[in-house]
Amino acid sequence: MASFRGFSLRHSLYYMARPDQSEWLFSKIQSRSAAHPIAFLFPSATFPSVMPAPNPSFKNSWGDPHSEVRSLDPLSVDPERGLDFIGDLHGHAGRLDDLLDRLDYQWVDGIPRHRDRTAIFLGDYVDRGPEIRRTLETVRSMVDRGDAIALMGNHEYNAIAWFTPRPDRPEEPCRRHTPIRQDLIAPTLASLGEETSAWIDWMRGLPLWFETERVRAVHATWDRPSIEFLREMLAPTNGALTEPLMQATCEPRSSSFRAIEQVLKGREIPLPDGVVLTDPEGSPRRHIRARWFESPHGRTYREHAFTRDDSFPDIAIPPDAIAPDSKHYDPSEPPVFVGHYWMQGTTPTRLAPNVACLDWSVARGGPLVAYRFDGESEIDNARFVAV
Repeated sequence: MASFRGFSLRHSLYYMARPDQSEWLFSKIQSRSAAHPIAFLFPSATFPSVMPAPNPSFKNSWGDPHSEVRSLDPLSVDPERGLDFIGDLHGHAGRLDDLLDRLDYQWVDGIPRHRDRTAIFLGDYVDRGPEIRRTLETVRSMVDRGDAIALMGNHEYNAIAWFTPRPDRPEEPCRRHTPIRQDLIAPTLASLGEETSAWIDWMRGLPLWFETERVRAVHATWDRPSIEFLREMLAPTNGALTEPLMQATCEPRSSSFRAIEQVLKGREIPLPDGVVLTDPEGSPRRHIRARWFESPHGRTYREHAFTRDDSFPDIAIPPDAIAPDSKHYDPSEPPVFVGHYWMQGTTPTRLAPNVACLDWSVARGGPLVAYRFDGESEIDNARFVAV
């Protein structure tokens, strides 16, 4: 049984839709062109009355019979039907066009579609790239027509936090406007312009994870306790990360803060005292991003860092640096796909038989990567597609 944010898909369509909107809901499912089908799933969000115009270069090669909106019944998302997991985009719409072409998607009424498959985007659509708005337009159009699911990444979360006031000091945002962060988000704000607020509202309703009995996906870390906590937290708002909930997740050391950090930013282990590294944006880092699918015990910081960069100290991780409740992703669990981690190289490979990262650093000159999933119990390196 598939689920979003841990909800059973057999019930989630009825759970998330407003009871007084059922007749309207099903008329939209049967409609050929619902303007904003995600809006009724997240009634707390607001949306512009008209979707941004599609990219004029998109090609319609199938004609009218195939331009209908697919059923919005989540049960139609069937892993045996075929799922294409797609890594971090960061505003690289042209590369996404190329990847979807390679995956045999066709452009129908300006929107990519595959006859037999569903795309699952792993988050991080904004920041860094040259075509942020068009990237969002493509992803959202596919979602709205029932051809894709778009998960939230930490960059979408950070964009929401940029505009969310702190509950204790409303004059300050949850995400501080430091010079480094201003430089990072500036291309997004410039690209979205006066529609920034509407896009931020859309981001609030993005699912935090995807799960079926045979496959899972999340932006950074599959951590079951965090996912269960967030599922319960989000239930009263029909899954939307409303401003009060957003403020709760921005409170350091709170349970909601720890849960959202795990799911969207990854498990971390503190570096030894006095060791400070600098990330590509120039921010100081005092932790490593941990390989959460492996046990840290008996490993060095360099061995257990996600990218195993030579800059990490090659000394053993002390037991007191490891959280006592930390559990690694078991080899018996279903395959899980993540983004987030800036993998290096040009030939994508799995991290474990049941773990794959699809972020291969497109924003730093690497390939944009997808994985074609057809129900296999182990990840097959031959199924990666990179452009």
